[in-house]
Amino acid sequence: MVTARSTQRRSQPRGFTLVELLVVIAIIGVLVALLLPAVQAAREAARRSSCSNNLHNIGLATMNFADAQGRLPHSYDHFPEERESGAEGSPWVGPPNGSLDPSNGGPGFSGRGWMVDILPQMEQPAVYAGITNGLKTTKGKAKFAEPRPANGAGMSAPEIRPFVTNQIPWMLCPSDTTAGPSSVQWYWTPEIVATSCYKGVLGDHVIWPQFTSHQDGTLPDCHNNLNFGNGCNGLFWRTAYYRPVKLKDITDGQSNTFMVGESIVEQDSHSAALFADGDWASCNVPLNFFLFGLSEEERKGLWYETRGFRSFHPGGAQFSMADGSVQFAREGIDHKTYRALATRNGDEVASLQ
Repeated sequence: MVTARSTQRRSQPRGFTLVELLVVIAIIGVLVALLLPAVQAAREAARRSSCSNNLHNIGLATMNFADAQGRLPHSYDHFPEERESGAEGSPWVGPPNGSLDPSNGGPGFSGRGWMVDILPQMEQPAVYAGITNGLKTTKGKAKFAEPRPANGAGMSAPEIRPFVTNQIPWMLCPSDTTAGPSSVQWYWTPEIVATSCYKGVLGDHVIWPQFTSHQDGTLPDCHNNLNFGNGCNGLFWRTAYYRPVKLKDITDGQSNTFMVGESIVEQDSHSAALFADGDWASCNVPLNFFLFGLSEEERKGLWYETRGFRSFHPGGAQFSMADGSVQFAREGIDHKTYRALATRNGDEVASLQ
């Protein structure tokens, strides 16, 4: 005979055994292990898409400026480098003291970077006005002097400091976790300055050939007055103001010429945003070349090894081409092809497609 009590006892739910619980935990662990890479990949895809959008907008703004002004944006050097050779005291190419010197009617060797020109197109009119107005002051017109708490000249003049320390979001790639305001940038230490993950393509010239290990590129070094009269074979460098580059000068084809590429702030201590010596890089350095295992000071001392393009995107880096499109260059790209894509008029046949 079954009593009500025994029926109630048998109907109570039975709990998990220890073995069953361990099996469930193991299954959950396997599922998490399978899903985590997919989640990380999805997040990186979103970051890469945001970075691509930044480059696309920078490219379009640059082209709009070129269409309106008849030339690409350019920087103003932070040193008087208009000389026939790198030797101090060698003859001036133009007027004594340089064409940018205020005594010759110039705006000053301020160190103003080329991206300042596209700030209005990138919806930053207040920053543009603040910088351009600040460069008209006495200290703004003076040759660039490194900033100190209450001093500085050119782009580091006190009137301009608030605009160069304020970090503009579209200058940073979301995948670069090292990007942001920095106190270790060349010419700015120990003051904090905003940084940029995006740099104009100088071409493929070897930077400081007497020291660098990246010898596979065009000579002579053109980033300063060592090749001042001829300039560089890309689109952006710090003395491009002397002979501005026009879109018609890109005879290799705009869709096959790098215009702006990615860099990683921690790896390149010349990454100060809106500054003439922080807004360019060269394709003589292999794509995605990194210096690991070094202190900040050690890496900073090897600056000529790191003035190339790189990213944290798996497998390569993105470039805005001279037609405004954005393409992904894989880190295994043939170096000769990579160099050819960096030049505007080398007559090479090169493409990422």
